[in-house]
Amino acid sequence: MNKALVTLAVIGASILLLVSLKLPLWQMRLEAPQYRDQEALRVAVNPDSLRGDLKELSVLDQYIGVHIPPTLPQFKWLPGLLIGGAVLGIGASLFRASMRSRALVGVSCALAAGLALAATQAIFQIHDIGHKRDQKTVLAGMKDFTPPFLGTTKIAQFTVTSRFGLGAWLIGGALALQLGAAGLSRPQTAKVGNLKTSSRNAVPQLAPTTSPLS
Repeated sequence: MNKALVTLAVIGASILLLVSLKLPLWQMRLEAPQYRDQEALRVAVNPDSLRGDLKELSVLDQYIGVHIPPTLPQFKWLPGLLIGGAVLGIGASLFRASMRSRALVGVSCALAAGLALAATQAIFQIHDIGHKRDQKTVLAGMKDFTPPFLGTTKIAQFTVTSRFGLGAWLIGGALALQLGAAGLSRPQTAKVGNLKTSSRNAVPQLAPTTSPLS
């Protein structure tokens, strides 16, 4: 029964990882008096590309000196990391029981480490957007700023809100499924050993008999 649950969990995790390739991992929304409600500017970071109102944001460069990069270094390896996590997870589930749990934990940890690296790079890149600006185009009195990685902040006349995208939540679900499969794959030798030991140490209790001469 555990083997079937492990297989289902790992397949589910792999499907989530592959679906996340087409969904945003992180999103930013910028709202200002001239950009309200449906007109608010949006940026979405997918595993392999930047999407959203990039042309409109590039216009802001002539006012506040920011530069939105057309691509990010993570795009070169992040899709491969997600695909590798999906494939290796399925491969790990095929190992014998004594190795399956460790293999699944190893895959999950490698995937989590890669995602942590991508997030750390993104934090530094976001910082650079507001601090490494073209001073020739900066408005008078416009100080350096740091867009939020998560949460909401006020930058000049813009209210900037950042949050994880659906793809990031799917990846989190995939990691949970892989770790859950690893837990189900843990060997039960300790319980079996204790049962055998208690059986050997048990002393049979004989019911007292009554002598016919008494």
